[in-house]
Amino acid sequence: MPVETDPTTGQTTTGHEWDGIKELDTPLPRPVVWFYAASLLFAAGCFVLLPAVPYVTDYTRGLLDHSSRAAVMTEVEEANERRREAHADLLAAVPAALEAGTGLGDRAAAVLFDDNCAACHGRDLAGQPGFPDLRDDEWLWPNDLEGIITTIRYGVNADHDDTRASEMPAYGRDGLLAQADITAVAEFVLEIAGLDHDAALSAAGAVVFAEQCASCHGDDGRGGLANGAPNLTDDKWLYGGGREAVLDILWTGKSGVMPAWDGRLDEIAIRSLALYVHNMQ
Repeated sequence: MPVETDPTTGQTTTGHEWDGIKELDTPLPRPVVWFYAASLLFAAGCFVLLPAVPYVTDYTRGLLDHSSRAAVMTEVEEANERRREAHADLLAAVPAALEAGTGLGDRAAAVLFDDNCAACHGRDLAGQPGFPDLRDDEWLWPNDLEGIITTIRYGVNADHDDTRASEMPAYGRDGLLAQADITAVAEFVLEIAGLDHDAALSAAGAVVFAEQCASCHGDDGRGGLANGAPNLTDDKWLYGGGREAVLDILWTGKSGVMPAWDGRLDEIAIRSLALYVHNMQ
C-alpha cells in the first residue's frame, strides 16, 4: 500500500485505508516514550540488584542479596524475644508457684484458647459429646497446673512419643466378650452410676466387671487419674449416659484424641493456656 502525506496535518500515513479513511503514522507522545524508557531502566536495575529469576534449587540473589523472608523472620524473632522478656516470670516460675497464685499469666490466653481449643471444648470450656468439660473436677488426668501443662504439651493418644494413652477396648466388635456378658456388665455400670438397671443381670455383670474392667476403672468403678480411666459412678458422661450409650461404648470402644501442642505452641503459650484453664475451673 502506498505511503502518502496527509495534506491537512502534513504527517505521513501508514498505508492503511478503511472506507476512504487513511491511518496517520502518528508517533507516540514524548512523555509516554520517556516513561516507557524509565520503566525499562527500572526493571533492569531491579533485575540486577534484587532476587529475580528462580531455578531448580535456588534463585538469583541480586547484588543487594535482599531476602524478604529473612527480613520477616528477623522481625518475628525480635518480636518473640520481646515476648519472652515480657513473660520472663511466667517462664521462670514452677507450676506449684503458679498454682499458688502468683498472678502470672497472659491476657491473650483467652484468645489462644479460642484459636486452638474452643473448636472442641467450646469457648465457655463446657465441652461437647466426645470432648470433656474443663470447668469441673471430673478429669481423666490430674487437673493441677502441672498436670494440665503435661496434657497440653504431650496430648492424649496423640502422635507424640510422650503422649498419654487412654483407650476403651471394643469388647463386642473385637470379640473380647460375649454379647450376654456385655449386656450384664452394662447393667452393673448403670447400677453403680445410680441409674435404672436390671438387678439380676447387674449381679452377673459385677463378676465380669471385676475380671475385665476393674484393672482400669477400679473395683468401685471410680477410675483413676493415673491411667485416664473415667469415674463410672458420677453423672459426667463423655459419650452420653444411659443403657444404649453404655452398650455402644462396650461394643465399639472409645479412644479420644487430645492433640500434642509441643512444637506447635511455644512454652509461653502452653503455660498461659494451662493457667487459663486452671483458673477457669
